Amino acid sequence: MTIPSVKGTAASPTPLTRSGLQPGLWSTRVVFRHGQCDPAGIVYTPKFFDVFNQTVEKWFCERLGVDYYEVLGPRRIGLGYAAASATFFIPCMMGDEIEVFVDVDRVGTKSYTLVLHAFKGDGEALRGQFVTVTTSLATHQSIPIPEDIRKALVVYSETARR
Repeated sequence: MTIPSVKGTAASPTPLTRSGLQPGLWSTRVVFRHGQCDPAGIVYTPKFFDVFNQTVEKWFCERLGVDYYEVLGPRRIGLGYAAASATFFIPCMMGDEIEVFVDVDRVGTKSYTLVLHAFKGDGEALRGQFVTVTTSLATHQSIPIPEDIRKALVVYSETARR
């Protein structure tokens, strides 16, 4: 069985250092709180997916200039995950601060793939990969990525690689 690889990695991904990131990637910082951790103070695995989703929402609004909540609300366009995965390199503990960087791996016709790199200090603590499919919330069928979102994704991807 072949394990799918994440952009820029082999079947067994290795953590990046900050110098291994594209220079123009947008990022945000998150501190893990008591309620996100188990009794040993280690962050619960599902909490990382919450953090990644909140990061994507913030990235849409702050960096892409597309109001995430208007897309889902008045525009009735779904931005659901067809696939979501994470690779963990080092544990995160209660009180740790991570910085999450967003990279666009691929933009297709009806879906796009994001890779989120979460750094604790200079080392990558974990990496998430999300395939997002745009859908009509009226019909729950996939639809082409709206032009404003497609353009924002492409411009961001090109700008990050300069």
